Amino acid sequence: MTATETPADRTAAARAAADANPVWYHTLELAPGVVTPGYIDLRPVAPRLLPPDLRALRAIDVGTFDGFWAFELERRGAEVTAIDVPRIDAAEWPPLQRARLEAQTRALDLKLGRGFALAAEALGSRARRVECDVYDLTPESIGGTVDRAFAGAILLHLRDPVRALERIWSALGPGGQLTILEAFSIRDTLVSPRRPAASFCAATSDFTWWLPNLATIRSWLLAAGFVDVVRRGLYHPPARPEMRQWLVGYTARRHA
Repeated sequence: MTATETPADRTAAARAAADANPVWYHTLELAPGVVTPGYIDLRPVAPRLLPPDLRALRAIDVGTFDGFWAFELERRGAEVTAIDVPRIDAAEWPPLQRARLEAQTRALDLKLGRGFALAAEALGSRARRVECDVYDLTPESIGGTVDRAFAGAILLHLRDPVRALERIWSALGPGGQLTILEAFSIRDTLVSPRRPAASFCAATSDFTWWLPNLATIRSWLLAAGFVDVVRRGLYHPPARPEMRQWLVGYTARRHA
């Protein structure tokens, strides 16, 4: 808040920002009592998954969308770079659904990056958004290696999750830590608790390529070169009916 800005001014600006974006994916509190109508509310998950103090660390939020995790990393003191594809139709949608989804996003006037920019201004955030596909992620693309990386619910939307994790690994400095939050299959986890298994969904789903069991997520991380893979917890955040699902958190490190 600037020297001349009052709390009422901030609230009015936050309400204007919330109204300026027709589609919010993330639920964000832009000012006290001003909350965006997101599809999923991850606010109860953040304090359970992120450490309270990230001061003096560089962090990256992979697949940031409206920026919820970028702002949470910044709130804890990190210097944050957030990456995402430049347009929503650059996402790796399954081919059978792509034409219909492109028409829907045009009808909804859904523009990737608009929510992030509006939220960043309302929050006074200094997080930097960089247009970069996760498959193209390198230290050079984000201004150098980072100490922490966060990837929230993107692996299930990718043809090649391990390739994406390899690129995230490459962006971490020695000993750097990745935290992920991903959807998983309860059924496949119960049927095969130790053996990796995943449902292939691209022939029927709008957005999802893979729904893995817990063993698969762990194996993806190990296959990409990560060590010290630890499951942090299971979460069922508030969401619209079509988005309600169980999520799992993991941390893993790049070897020092």
